Amino acid sequence: MSYLLDAWYVAGFADELPAGRMLARRLLDQPIVFFRKPDGQVAALRDRCPHRFVPLSRGTLCGNGEALQCGYHGLRFDGSGACVHNPQGDGSIPKAAAVATKAVRERDGLLWMWGGAAGNADETFIPDYAQVTRAPADGSIRGYLPTACDYRLLADNIMDLTHADFLHAGVLGSGALSRATPKVTEVGSRSVRITWRSSGDRAPQAFDAHLRRQGEPTDQWTEVTWTAPGNMLLNVGATLLGETREQGVDSLNLHLATPEGPGRTHYWYWSTRNFAISPEANAAIRPIVEFAFTQQDKPMLEEQQRCIGAADFWSLRPVLLSGDAGAVRVRRKLDQLIAAQALAA
Repeated sequence: MSYLLDAWYVAGFADELPAGRMLARRLLDQPIVFFRKPDGQVAALRDRCPHRFVPLSRGTLCGNGEALQCGYHGLRFDGSGACVHNPQGDGSIPKAAAVATKAVRERDGLLWMWGGAAGNADETFIPDYAQVTRAPADGSIRGYLPTACDYRLLADNIMDLTHADFLHAGVLGSGALSRATPKVTEVGSRSVRITWRSSGDRAPQAFDAHLRRQGEPTDQWTEVTWTAPGNMLLNVGATLLGETREQGVDSLNLHLATPEGPGRTHYWYWSTRNFAISPEANAAIRPIVEFAFTQQDKPMLEEQQRCIGAADFWSLRPVLLSGDAGAVRVRRKLDQLIAAQALAA
């Protein structure tokens, strides 16, 4: 399976990696182990000792993160991947005793890993999600949800939110998205945005309950911006008909998909809102958000993947609807970026 290598992929929430701990994940079909060095910076090594090929994550951290010691024969590797200690024999270090590394950046509560060679890492490609990740804790819900589907299916799911009118009917869907005509635009060379607007529909229950008056016609907006390869920013909200957005309710959300390998995806979500900001409200809203992701989206995506199997998506000749415009543009854009990468190799 081909991945876009010159791109940043989410590897986790930053607080998943406290000092003195390791985080082992399979990303882009490669085993990676993350740890914090003494200065707090994050190191990422291929999670495989070059001696007997056991996972380094089964070992221990030494010197507050100065080195990672293999649990099998004791070789130690620092954050640059160099072997810095050999407890065997006279202690000489074989020239081949080194581990490949990945470039990692920590930004706004997220760990980002560069897919390709560390020397090519371009920080300007990291999306700016500060507005979401700095939202008040009492107005935020986030989670990690490994999903047994291709990461592009998860992108399809968010880029075509007309499914909310059916899969999430009532609480998150009101029928307005299905009736609206989406507008798709390209935002730079690596991003695609799809926008839905509707006027006169009642807002979904999750928003209607927090408007100044309930059950009345509204103006609604839904905007999703995809940034290659699998990062999506969703802005959705409603206001009473004719009023400004500032007078209504608004939710800003992240949906971050990183391939684990073929047919498996790491999925992080981070949902924020500008209303009902309190511990009590957060506790009440959390089950609604988590139910939608864990009991509705995840099972449907996994069943979809089982039906598709190993077939190429386009080879199945999918029937396309108007709501597919954004998802199709994203797939085409990603294919173009991967093809250009292959030509440049």
